[in-house]
Amino acid sequence: MARKIKISSAVLNLRTHPHNPKLYAALMQDLFNQKRAVKLHGDRFGMISLVHTKATEGGYISGVITTFVKVEFDGRWFDASGMQDATAAQVAKVQIPAHLHPNAASFYFEFNINTHRLYVQTYSEGKSLSAKQAQTLFDTLADADAIKKAYGNIHVTVVQSRQGLEELFALPVIKEIQITIYKPNPDIFADDFEGQIEAALAQANSQRMTIGFEAEPGQSINPTAEIREVCEVALENGDVYVRGRDDKGAVRKSTERMPAEFHDKYDPDEMGELSAFRRLLPGWAANLWQ
Repeated sequence: MARKIKISSAVLNLRTHPHNPKLYAALMQDLFNQKRAVKLHGDRFGMISLVHTKATEGGYISGVITTFVKVEFDGRWFDASGMQDATAAQVAKVQIPAHLHPNAASFYFEFNINTHRLYVQTYSEGKSLSAKQAQTLFDTLADADAIKKAYGNIHVTVVQSRQGLEELFALPVIKEIQITIYKPNPDIFADDFEGQIEAALAQANSQRMTIGFEAEPGQSINPTAEIREVCEVALENGDVYVRGRDDKGAVRKSTERMPAEFHDKYDPDEMGELSAFRRLLPGWAANLWQ
């Protein structure tokens, strides 16, 4: 038996109106067709390098994100052997085609066109792609003029951890709770709740709403069932911020820094990396949700 290999995944929520599986499938294809590299962090870039045109029976569109280092050829070069800047003659010998990029890593993704949830592999062969970086990639691609003209405004949020939310509510003293909800989807609210929020946002020409709670002097907020219900929505469509105190002093925490993640390990002699990744999706190993 080979040594088991770590694999992990995060989840994004891509939202546009109207909600239609065919529309979401076309959107993913158009995001890919840009063939655009997006800066993720430092000198590391990423792009969608593959999208399958047909959805699986379960409604998933498969694809691959590739990240790499983008070399700035016009910058300074350093000669480590001489411990000094490289000369013009040395740099002239460097011949790397502009379309080739080193230190590449590939990450699978599966986009459920029915639930508009995008499951992204975040760890592969020692390389990582954070949930925030994946959000940056899709957010930037969705912000292109051609995409907005065809599909309207697309909101991309990181689905956050329920365990992280419980960590916020476990604080001994909660002085403030702020719940931010972006323009919601009709499929995640009860009719009355969704209608009220949609109407309020439309009337205000706003794309998001913040609901705030502040404790009475000398008191701590009780996260009621109603507050928790709204927070559950925010985990997929916004974020929850809490200000309070623990035994060490003042604390400020947000679910924005607590992405929901799936984790597992697999034996490469028994299955490939893609199969191991797909095993993380809902319906395969729901107990791995954190």
